[in-house]
Amino acid sequence: MFFNEFKYNLLATIRNRSFIFWLILFPMVLGTLFKAAFSDVYANDIKFSAIPAAVVAQKDDEAFREVIKAVSTGEDPLLKVTYADKEEAEELLKNGKVYGILTKGESLTLSVGANGIEETILKSFADRYLTQEKLIKDTAEKDPSKIPALIEVMQEETNSLKKIRITDGECDPLITYFFNLLAMVAVCSSVTGLNIVSNNQADQSPLAARKGCSPTPKLISTLAVLGSCWVVSSGCTAFSVSFLAFVLKINFGSRLGLVYLSTMIGGIMGTSMGFMIGSLVRGSEGRRNAAAMLISVGGNFLSGLMIADIKPAIMEKAPIVNALNPSAVVCDSLYYLNLDRDYDRYIGKLITMLAMTVIFTAVGFIFTRRKKYATL
Repeated sequence: MFFNEFKYNLLATIRNRSFIFWLILFPMVLGTLFKAAFSDVYANDIKFSAIPAAVVAQKDDEAFREVIKAVSTGEDPLLKVTYADKEEAEELLKNGKVYGILTKGESLTLSVGANGIEETILKSFADRYLTQEKLIKDTAEKDPSKIPALIEVMQEETNSLKKIRITDGECDPLITYFFNLLAMVAVCSSVTGLNIVSNNQADQSPLAARKGCSPTPKLISTLAVLGSCWVVSSGCTAFSVSFLAFVLKINFGSRLGLVYLSTMIGGIMGTSMGFMIGSLVRGSEGRRNAAAMLISVGGNFLSGLMIADIKPAIMEKAPIVNALNPSAVVCDSLYYLNLDRDYDRYIGKLITMLAMTVIFTAVGFIFTRRKKYATL
């Protein structure tokens, strides 16, 4: 009995066009739009890149050339240097092709055309160079034998900071939109949970009325329908992860398997939430659908799907909202998985999702338990 119920409800759920739209087609379209909108934004506007600068060498200074070579080569160069004469450099600055002009004569001077971050970095570089140049000249005048030791100290100071990645995850802040997209798919699985009530409460549909007259115990029937809905929601979330990771090439880090786990558990939680909503909301199927979508989309909005800055603001003012928002919990699990080296916070969010699933399922069973009908 259980497996027959499970099988036929699984097939019926898969064939439901509204489920296909909300859990497969809509995330594909939205994910593609996100990819198109955010393509290269991180690389062009957020991630640091070498600062274009013009260098005018009015005096042949081998030490200065070596310094410029050191800061303009390597894996993460500070400057992107263009050697030019004074007129060419001024033209480059005027046309916005460089942020500043480094002129080396008797001393180093800097000319900029604005007061942005790039110009500030160039000024810091010039100030540091002048300071170290003066130290070397003073040392040469007083005790030339100390110059090698001074240069060694300067190099140690320069290399005192070592970049160490704390995670293999993607540091692009815009990836949170894709985390929220997966959270949306998981929580919008609530539309499948409504199917549990429609198929098992005799006053909700002709199918449920016929099932109410069958010898199959209601508990077995409800569990079968619930299990098939869990399978569908898990499959839809796994499909969304695969589409984003392998078609749109979204970098979810080195723990893709756990991304699948998080979203699939989130989908099961979303289905159970729909089961609870369907058991609590009275009236037509359209009313229950509207309630489920309102709660799901509202939770997605608060977790940052539409406005990324809203979630940190809620965390600051009312953190309890994020803690109880299923969409935020799913999104946080993916965020912690991407950034944290350990699994402490990630496991905490998984436990929260599982606890919510148990609570939602229990409430759904409580409010759909034995009912008697005067007429059908």
